[in-house]
Amino acid sequence: MTTTSRWPKASAARRLFPDWPEIAAQTAAALRAAADPRDPKTALLVAELEADDGFRGLWARHDARPSRDELKRFVHPVVGELALRRQALTVGGAEQQVIIVYQAARGSPSAAGLARLL
Repeated sequence: MTTTSRWPKASAARRLFPDWPEIAAQTAAALRAAADPRDPKTALLVAELEADDGFRGLWARHDARPSRDELKRFVHPVVGELALRRQALTVGGAEQQVIIVYQAARGSPSAAGLARLL
């Protein structure tokens, strides 16, 4: 996957996620799984994202899998690396609304890093 990007936010995201290629592939596959291609807003978003070489290659794979509960690693500019468990919680009666929760394992270096941010 090429790292050429016209989007400044993409560069910031690459620094935030040490596992960038994996995160980018998961995110593109989750978008394909959840998005309605007939929705004009979705079509506009995908067209805009396809300006990025990396996204265009991922989108062309046609991978479609929803995001699952998983461990994600971040590099925070103040506290360093954090390994956090991601969980998606559906709101009862409003299935289109989801709450995303990130949690560090108790007593872990990531828990100590999060505590420093409070």
